[in-house]
Amino acid sequence: MPSPAVTPLPRRVALLDQVHDLLKERVLDRNCRPGDRLNIDALARELSVSTTPIREALARLAAEGLVRAEPYVGFFVADIPSRGYYEQLFELREVIEPWAAQQTARRRPKDCLAVLQDSLDAMKRGTLSKRYARYRGFSDADEAFHTAIIAGTGNTPAIKSYEDLRVHLHLSRLYIDRDQDTEETRQQHAGILDAIRAGEPKTAAARMKDHLRSSREKLLG
Repeated sequence: MPSPAVTPLPRRVALLDQVHDLLKERVLDRNCRPGDRLNIDALARELSVSTTPIREALARLAAEGLVRAEPYVGFFVADIPSRGYYEQLFELREVIEPWAAQQTARRRPKDCLAVLQDSLDAMKRGTLSKRYARYRGFSDADEAFHTAIIAGTGNTPAIKSYEDLRVHLHLSRLYIDRDQDTEETRQQHAGILDAIRAGEPKTAAARMKDHLRSSREKLLG
């Protein structure tokens, strides 16, 4: 019996992804400033596309919290969260993520360990340059590492709650103004992974808490 033909990715979906990534880069690099209106017709003319992928990309960015939609008015670049919001975010992370590291160190699921190692390897190739196109790789690897630790707990409510926080997306809006030592960050992740792989829950939790406090200091001062 012949194998079924592989259906190619519709061009419309690929185009939407490209438009989304381009607009996201402009927002995170602050080429589009908080409060700026994002005119659908003007963007469509500039990018030589129809208004449909522009509208859908902006709706996706609105769902991610980077853009706000005002009914009957249009789309605007969302304000950067306040310092107070970031402080509260780190306070919550310092509760959730050390607990998650502890639970994952007890369970040590093989698929989780594989993702953690892959993420750590990817960090070697990344940077936290003040350009989204360059720091995206490191940020994605960092996000994958932390998300995998949450997933490793096997706790569905915790996993859903962490996804809803969109932690790394919000933190990306701080990277452009901050110089960071990516090798130090990678080494902190390596220490967390070593403790998880060794099945040392308390050590994993302590190292995660230290890492989060270090990140908080670098990003918020």
